[in-house]
Amino acid sequence: MAAPDRIEVATALYGAWRLIRGDSGGTAYFRPGRDGFWAAAWAVVLVVPAHLLTLGLHVAGSDTLEFGLEDAVREAEILVVGWFGYALLAYYALRAFGRVQRFDGYMTAYFWTTVPLVYIETLLSLIRAVDLLPDGLDRVLAIGLLVLLLWTRWFVARTGLAINGGEAAAVVFATLLFDFFVSKTLSPLL
Repeated sequence: MAAPDRIEVATALYGAWRLIRGDSGGTAYFRPGRDGFWAAAWAVVLVVPAHLLTLGLHVAGSDTLEFGLEDAVREAEILVVGWFGYALLAYYALRAFGRVQRFDGYMTAYFWTTVPLVYIETLLSLIRAVDLLPDGLDRVLAIGLLVLLLWTRWFVARTGLAINGGEAAAVVFATLLFDFFVSKTLSPLL
């Protein structure tokens, strides 16, 4: 369960980028099996700074919310709960559907593809925070990011779980429900 080194991280992020572009060959760049799952789980360390920056930008844009060290620690904890909570939910769901043998590969791809998607979201949040683009254009980019996120989750589910498109759409819907539940239940800032 050792953390991946920088070469493995760079290689895995390249594989994630290939998956985001629709190339199922991106999975070849991940460590296989349970070791691969645990290596990919460490990707949460890469996600936390971007997540906290995005939250900070959200709070900075509000006149009523405050954001301090205690909030940063709580939000980082919530991210970790969601990160591993989804893996736990996925494990039991896949076991119930007779696909537990696909768990490691699916979650490895899910974790690694999350990293670039979170940083794209952070970049968009920064662009919006400094009013770099006209309102209409930044909204179009936000919709584009949402489409990219949904498509990536769908593609990872379809290829990682070896299921059809409709089943992959159901997985994406369940993922969104889980994310909504975690963020709205645990985070007072979102």
